[in-house]
Amino acid sequence: MAAYSTKDINSSGLQVLSVYGTQDGVLNMEKYANNLANLPADSKECIIEEGCHAQFGSYGEQDGDGTPGISGEEQRQITIEAIMELIRE
Repeated sequence: MAAYSTKDINSSGLQVLSVYGTQDGVLNMEKYANNLANLPADSKECIIEEGCHAQFGSYGEQDGDGTPGISGEEQRQITIEAIMELIRE
C-alpha cells in the first residue's frame, strides 16, 4: 500500500499487489515508477481514484499528502477488495 520494492523480487515467487491513491502526496511516484522493474511481471496494480496516503490507516493526516475525494472507509474497502481478488487467484 503506497510503497515500492527497492530490491529485485522477480524470482521470489511472490504475488505482488501495488495499491495507491491518485491524491497520494507522500508516495514518491518517480521512485515508484523507477522501481516497478523490481516486481514480477504478473504483479497487479490498484489505483484508487481520489484516495490519499493517510487513508490506508487510521492515523490522521500526513504532511504533504493530497486531499482525498473519498472517505477513509471507502478507500480501505477498495483496498480490501483488491487484496481479496489477489488471494482468490
